[in-house]
Amino acid sequence: MILSLGSCQLFSVQEESEVLASVNTHQLYKSDLVAALPSQITKNDSAIFAQSFIEKWATDKILIDRAKLNLPKTQQSYFDSLAKDYRDELLKKAYLNAVVEKQAKAQIDSIEIANYYEQNKLNFKLNESLLQIRYIVLKQDIQGFKTIKKAFIRFDESDKRQLANQSLEFKSLYLNDSTWVRSIDIEKELKPYIENFDLELFNRKGFVEKNIKDTFVLIYLKNKLSRNDQAPLSYIKPTIRQILLNKKKLQVSQQIQQELKNDAIQNNEFKIYE
Repeated sequence: MILSLGSCQLFSVQEESEVLASVNTHQLYKSDLVAALPSQITKNDSAIFAQSFIEKWATDKILIDRAKLNLPKTQQSYFDSLAKDYRDELLKKAYLNAVVEKQAKAQIDSIEIANYYEQNKLNFKLNESLLQIRYIVLKQDIQGFKTIKKAFIRFDESDKRQLANQSLEFKSLYLNDSTWVRSIDIEKELKPYIENFDLELFNRKGFVEKNIKDTFVLIYLKNKLSRNDQAPLSYIKPTIRQILLNKKKLQVSQQIQQELKNDAIQNNEFKIYE
C-alpha cells in the first residue's frame, strides 16, 4: 500500500475512482477517507489519522477474507442469516415507530391521564420527599432588604413581578412554589449558603430566615410530601403519560400491522399457496 496525500488534496472533493489502498478484491477510495475525517482536524493530525484509518481498513479486510476462507460454510450461512434478520428487525422497528409515534401521542389527553391516576393511585407512592417551596439568597448589604422580604412573604402577583425583575441582584432564586420539587435538589442549591445544613429545615411550613456571614437566606415552605406519601398527579403526570404512550404504541402497532396485511391481501400482494 502506498499513501500519497497532500494536505490540500485531502480536503478537496475526491473522485470515486481514486484508490488509496487495496486488499485482494477490496478497494479503499480517497472519498471514503475524506468522509471519515473528523471535522476541524489539523493538517498534521489528518496525516496521522489517514495512516491509522488505512491500516485498520486493511487489517479488517484481511481478517474477513481469512475468515471466509477458513470458517465452515454452515457457520458463515448462519452469520448471514443473523445479519439479515437483524437488518429486517431494524427496518420494521424504524417504520413502525415512525407511523406509531404520531398516532399514539395524539390519542393521549389530560382526561385519560387523570382517569389512569385515579384508578391506580395505590401504585404511585413517593420514594423521596417533595416540596412546594420558594427561596431567595441575597447579600446582607443589598438595598431595600425589608421591601424584598415583605414581597417574598406576601407573594401576590405584583410581588412576584417585583422579585423577578430584581432576580439579577440575588445570589440564588427559586419562586415557582406551585410546582413539586425534590427536597434533595433544594438541599443541593441551599447547602453552599447555610452552614451545618439540616433537613429539619423543611419540616415546618411557612417562612424561615437564615442569616449566615454576609448572606441572607429567605425560605418559604408552602407544602411537603414525605416518602411513601401519595404522589401528586402534577408530579407523576410525565410517568403516567409514558405508561399510556407505551400501551397505545403496542395497540396502534398491532392495528397497523393488521391493516397492512389486510391491504396486501386485498391488493393481491399477499397470497398463501396450498
